[in-house]
Amino acid sequence: MSDYLQDRLVAAVGDHYLIEEEIGRGGMAAVYRALDLRLNRHVAIKLLPPDLAFNAEVKTRFLREAQMAAQLNHPNIVPIYSVDERDGVVYFVMALVEGITLAQQLYETPRMSFGEVRRVIGDVADALDYAHRKGVVHRDIKPDNIMLDRTAGRTMVTDFGIARAAAGDARLTVTGVAVGTPAYMSPEQALGERDVDGRSDLYS
Repeated sequence: MSDYLQDRLVAAVGDHYLIEEEIGRGGMAAVYRALDLRLNRHVAIKLLPPDLAFNAEVKTRFLREAQMAAQLNHPNIVPIYSVDERDGVVYFVMALVEGITLAQQLYETPRMSFGEVRRVIGDVADALDYAHRKGVVHRDIKPDNIMLDRTAGRTMVTDFGIARAAAGDARLTVTGVAVGTPAYMSPEQALGERDVDGRSDLYS
């Protein structure tokens, strides 16, 4: 499956990006390390698998994710550079964070120092406060979506994959359908409530 996805991505963006390797995979997307041939910088490309890209609602959610995340400009949020759909391939390009996820860090070092914990929590809180003031709720805060940037020495929140505007009609979930990761959901999110706000992120 990985080779098939990578081949499709290369066919779609090979004129602008040199795809190097797959660096992650989740329920909604695969992520590849790539070299931007025009700007000569490394980036990460998040690709929606074809079987999901053909689902109009899922594709809309994926593109909306990128559009919302692209509006967020904060040192503790992974920036989105572009979003596109070519030859049936739906993807967006974001900054490549040289580091590991908090989940990986906790697996390698289950007990982090007090200073490290305070720094991580502070960085994530700053990122969420900024996003919430912009009207964006992440809805899936968990160690897998928190990157530890070893180059810059900071923590960055990524994967606003199920984020949505906190106000307006841009809602793709329906009452009674829980969106997020069960182990980290707030009670109201687990119940599938539509009016989930930033407090749910803080609970997670």
